[in-house]
Amino acid sequence: MTDKLAPANSDSGARRTLQDELADVRTDIIRMAALTTEAITAGTQAFLGGDPSAAEIVIDGDDAIDDLYHRIDDQLLLVLARQSPVAADLRAVITTMRISHELERTADLVVNVAKATRRLYPHTLDPRVRGIIDQMGQQAVSQTRVAIDAFADRDPTWAGALTDMDDAMDDLTKSLFRHILADTTGDEASVLRAVQVALVGRHYERMADHAVTIAERVEFMVTGNHPDKNEQK
Repeated sequence: MTDKLAPANSDSGARRTLQDELADVRTDIIRMAALTTEAITAGTQAFLGGDPSAAEIVIDGDDAIDDLYHRIDDQLLLVLARQSPVAADLRAVITTMRISHELERTADLVVNVAKATRRLYPHTLDPRVRGIIDQMGQQAVSQTRVAIDAFADRDPTWAGALTDMDDAMDDLTKSLFRHILADTTGDEASVLRAVQVALVGRHYERMADHAVTIAERVEFMVTGNHPDKNEQK
């Protein structure tokens, strides 16, 4: 069902303008992804270091990502209004809008990790838990970068690969939960800390899920086909 960009016609000037506008949005998406992956790294380090000040910087930095998200949304709405794209062009506009939303949600999850840093302060994490959280942060960054590379290159082949990468995050999540349960003593303070750390693990798992979704949206954008999750598993 792969359909190509609409052929050039007498409205070739408008066609060039459409492609220029989409290229501008693509640049903003890549910039938004860079800010998001930087935030994941900074948020992870703040959490591992138990540093509320660093966590506040991460929280404040989310404003720049939100601003880009709204800018991209506005740009794409203008493209729809001015250019009336069809076929593959329309699919590119709608898919790009959805990808920006996936990145915005990922950034919101980083903010949640930063807020958990404040709630756990001054508690020191168990070394085994620290190691797992560190790996989860790196995995979330790697998957997000791969997903955006797929978007930038219009490469539909990464959806299946990212699903495989996501298995590693699932394994880390299970390992984290096992250690949390083993370390919880049963007193109220210990249980509350365990809940916070478990939620942080869930936030990283969701970041990875958003990366998988981005790659799936790229596949749809390029081919017009929705990925078959059953075949990817």
